[in-house]
Amino acid sequence: MSYIHENRLGIAYSKLSLREPFIAAVMTRIKREISDEVPTAATDGTRVIYNPDFMDKCSDEELFGLALHESLHVILMHMWRRGERDPKLWNFANDAIINAYIRSKQYQLPEGGVFVGWVRDSMDSEYVYKRMQKDQDEDQQQSGSGGGGGEDGDSDAQAGGFDGTGDLMDAPSDATMTDLEATIQASAEMAKACGQGSALIDNILKGTGKSRVDWRNETRAMMTSASNDDYTYRRPSRRFIAQGTYLPSLYSEGLGPVLFGVDSSASMTQRELEQIANEIQQLVNDLNPAFIRVVYCDTQIQRIQDFQQGDDVELSCRGGGGTRFKPVFDYLEDEMPEAVGLVYFTDLEGNTDECKEPHCPVIWANTGGSQRSNQPKFGVVANVEI
Repeated sequence: MSYIHENRLGIAYSKLSLREPFIAAVMTRIKREISDEVPTAATDGTRVIYNPDFMDKCSDEELFGLALHESLHVILMHMWRRGERDPKLWNFANDAIINAYIRSKQYQLPEGGVFVGWVRDSMDSEYVYKRMQKDQDEDQQQSGSGGGGGEDGDSDAQAGGFDGTGDLMDAPSDATMTDLEATIQASAEMAKACGQGSALIDNILKGTGKSRVDWRNETRAMMTSASNDDYTYRRPSRRFIAQGTYLPSLYSEGLGPVLFGVDSSASMTQRELEQIANEIQQLVNDLNPAFIRVVYCDTQIQRIQDFQQGDDVELSCRGGGGTRFKPVFDYLEDEMPEAVGLVYFTDLEGNTDECKEPHCPVIWANTGGSQRSNQPKFGVVANVEI
């Protein structure tokens, strides 16, 4: 029987080589095992384990989809990116993204997989996780329950996998991550050079070797977590009206103002500011904060701009001296105690130690790429891709 299972799995990986050659190239470094150690299938980033009884329930095409599913967990390094997040919800969120990708390719999957209607394969794991966490907390408050997880109140219902118990195992060590990351980078570059371009490959080439946290996703998640929001047609999304399409926007009744700090010490060009302004505009249009305030600071605050709902966000830098972050944090505490968050655009070439952690979340939107001379002691450091 084990020979039959090994043969079927070999055929599934052969299909992977033909249909998804970049993914298959990386997976040649990953062990595959057939064992009843897991109930369905699972991976820790160094091996993928398939339960033989579960394999028997899968058609050949479903087995290929299962192999692709586990491979994408490895390629996207989900086991190392989890951090302190809830393991079950993290597994569930990433399963939703992976399965959205597999369905978009019209591949088959075994029954029992995670499918969430609003999740798209282009979405960021951290954003999907935080939105699901917010929805879960609201469901628990409405039901009056302090625990549980899934819709039926069973904590295992949000664990993902193909039986509700999850398929992400703990990674063995950070050393294995470093080795795998180099393999993924090399394979992605080779695939790109051979004309096998895809959005997946592009995202991996952008993210490998850098912080995988994007300031837009973190900001959106921060604002969503702070709001009492819902989708409504009373305020259609303005991004699609010009195309004759009316889609609901995310309307918030309770989202307070957001403070954006800009390091004006000659480290950002007007072109970069225009790109950031466009991206802030999209966040504002979608999430409707009470207002946003932009504070430009070098060694001291040089300029303040306010934008109300419906305003066009246009940024114009003023300053050019050295860099000091503390004035913005002092301003946040003294002048904007109602702020739901601070997003600070900077290359981080300055002293963050003198800054006191504020009452609200902080995102350090890093404009200096991977070269950071200073690592803040609080907040989230996120990349700004110019």
